[in-house]
Amino acid sequence: MKKEYLILVALILILGAYLLFHKENTNHYVLPDIAKIDISKITGLVIEKKQSPIEFTKKEGTWIVSAKGYLADSSSIEKMLDTLKTLKLSALVSQKEDLKRYQLDDDNRILFKALTGQKIIFEFTMGKTAQSFNHTFVRLKDDKNIYSANGNFRSYFDNPLDDFRDKKVLEFKEESIKQIFIEKNGISKTIILKKGEKDKTSITWTSDDGTPVDTKMISNLMSAISFLKCEKYLDDDFKNKLEKEKPLCKIILKNKNNIELTLFKIDTQDNLIGISSMNEYVFTINQFTGKEILPAIENLLGITKKEKNKD
Repeated sequence: MKKEYLILVALILILGAYLLFHKENTNHYVLPDIAKIDISKITGLVIEKKQSPIEFTKKEGTWIVSAKGYLADSSSIEKMLDTLKTLKLSALVSQKEDLKRYQLDDDNRILFKALTGQKIIFEFTMGKTAQSFNHTFVRLKDDKNIYSANGNFRSYFDNPLDDFRDKKVLEFKEESIKQIFIEKNGISKTIILKKGEKDKTSITWTSDDGTPVDTKMISNLMSAISFLKCEKYLDDDFKNKLEKEKPLCKIILKNKNNIELTLFKIDTQDNLIGISSMNEYVFTINQFTGKEILPAIENLLGITKKEKNKD
């Protein structure tokens, strides 16, 4: 009986030593070192998912969505480049290639490449975000292991092409505008900026017949359109369709050049369709933006509630 106890104690000691050694051995791995990436030299980006890849190219300092030549959204590009710049592995997660568990399988993974010219200078694959939302599961090129990387960044890359487009359709400095033409419901008005003869900082707005115009109304219109972003872009064939439609309203601003915004309402939705002289594509603006622009125009034109119902 004493011999059996000794054997049992020996087995427990051996098992304990094994577990201790195994734990120490697994915790003393060396994470791959990601070399610092000079993002200023990057001229191309590629996002590859199960769908068609999305490619970006830097031309003369401006990023474009390569396939169509669309201007890319600068904030989206900055987030992706910043992810490359700060990418750091925090832990080894798995050596078993359990890809589906971490959404690194072909159906779910996102492969991202950074290029200088035609040369790929860095690429990695990202899976899902960890439950803590502070890490993202990744794999490096030619490395079968799965790691966690600092940061929750998958959402910067996991978007359709349209979300990567620059949504800015109108931009100007309010102080640069000298004249405003507005038209709605068959009523139009030209509003002219006038500076004081003695005090050049004194500004007034008047109609072309000399009638004073409330500067607050002007300010409301300017703030609604001076940096206007669209909700989304529409297919190119919408341009031909709009040629047969009567505009809901029109705005022409004058500084050194004419800046034009024309809005249409050709469906039952509250969103408006627009054309801008500063953007060659047809777009929509959401109802909230529309509810800032339209009342500002109506107030300046003195359109009554009855006249509004004609729309």
